[in-house]
Amino acid sequence: MGSNPDRTYLVRAGVDLKRFNPPIDGSRVRKQYKIEENDFVLFFMGWLYDFSGLKEIALDLAKIKNEECGLKLLIVGEGDLYAELKKIQQKYCLQDKIILTGWQPYQKIPEFLKASDLCLFPAHDNEVTHNIVPIKIYEYMAAGKPVIATRLPGVVKEFGHSNGVIYTDEPREVVKRTVRLIKSGDLAEQGLRAKRFAKRYSWDTATRDFEAILEEACPKSIRKSRVNEN
Repeated sequence: MGSNPDRTYLVRAGVDLKRFNPPIDGSRVRKQYKIEENDFVLFFMGWLYDFSGLKEIALDLAKIKNEECGLKLLIVGEGDLYAELKKIQQKYCLQDKIILTGWQPYQKIPEFLKASDLCLFPAHDNEVTHNIVPIKIYEYMAAGKPVIATRLPGVVKEFGHSNGVIYTDEPREVVKRTVRLIKSGDLAEQGLRAKRFAKRYSWDTATRDFEAILEEACPKSIRKSRVNEN
């Protein structure tokens, strides 16, 4: 973007590994929202932008035969698209397939993640999302969940391939891709890959990286005087 590459450093985002991988299961959440043991839960959390891709997924769920794989879409959050998702839910009688919880306390999010099988970031590619790196993807991965995301340049550059993030070209591919993944039996391995990737980027690691950059950027004379003062 025009900065001097010799004076530019990148510090990745981080994640609270303990918070997002607690020693609990998601049985309480599944019971609360009437999710059966054999149901397969797609999960999204955050602000519901019009370009989030969730509308397309909701409409595709209306077409699929539920008995094929018991897909359910669990959405935590509110926003621009919330009212439209409610309309889709009611129009197609999808109250058992699309679960809209509204906003939930942050400390409860790990429990919702534990109740889920596959996490989503199906946003459309636009000026807002093109280079975005959502921290929620790190949180999904820290919980050991595989992720389906649209092939946004920022996301692909951040998470790469074979790290538990599965890419689609557009939101309308998500449901079909999910069905194929369930049948392939590959999701458990994808979840392990996601967890291994997230472990490398705790907030402790991010902090150490940032401190190292500050040390390098700080003139030696200032560093020496601070050592002498201490």
